[in-house]
Amino acid sequence: MKLVFTGIQGCGKGTQARLLVEKHGFRLLEMGGEFRRVIASGSELGKKIQKLYDAGDQITAELGVAVMEDAVQNIIDNHNDENVIFDAFVRNDWNLEIFNRLLPDYQVVLFRLSEEKSKQRLLGRMFNPKTGETFMTGMTIDPKTGDDLIQRADDNEDGILKRIDLYNDVTLPIVRIQRQEGRVLEVNADQAVEEVFAELESILELN
Repeated sequence: MKLVFTGIQGCGKGTQARLLVEKHGFRLLEMGGEFRRVIASGSELGKKIQKLYDAGDQITAELGVAVMEDAVQNIIDNHNDENVIFDAFVRNDWNLEIFNRLLPDYQVVLFRLSEEKSKQRLLGRMFNPKTGETFMTGMTIDPKTGDDLIQRADDNEDGILKRIDLYNDVTLPIVRIQRQEGRVLEVNADQAVEEVFAELESILELN
């Protein structure tokens, strides 16, 4: 089973992905982790990325495409018999082309949440800068690690609205294409974490 998780900011897909990893042994891929993997490999691609990082330069679109192709090909070559989650990998046209070409049987899990609820969640969201894990309003300490939680610099109203607009303008049109291709499974993300996970397990027939 190869799944792409997508949804508006604050929908909780990262939390649900980690629950699938913990309970059902899924492998989770995130782009940040894939950049680190490629750098650690010592490959020519990794050296190019490290050079840009060292110079403080932005990663080019060309290198972003190369890392994504490398990530998908690595799964095909080394983990094809595993259940895999690609967290927010398919966000634009070239992401879509890579997945349709290399993983033609993948499915998409869309976590549905209203824009208003997205804003409410993000305005109160905290995160652990060491692990990247997010937490809801009112929490100041990571219960697993004891680390202090902070608020993301762009989790303010202007930053949130820009990210929602980007999702609506760029990602949602891709989801519509994937729905026409018959790939999309939908989950109601406006529920408690446990209820969302129960629905997710049901649609994936993991019960």
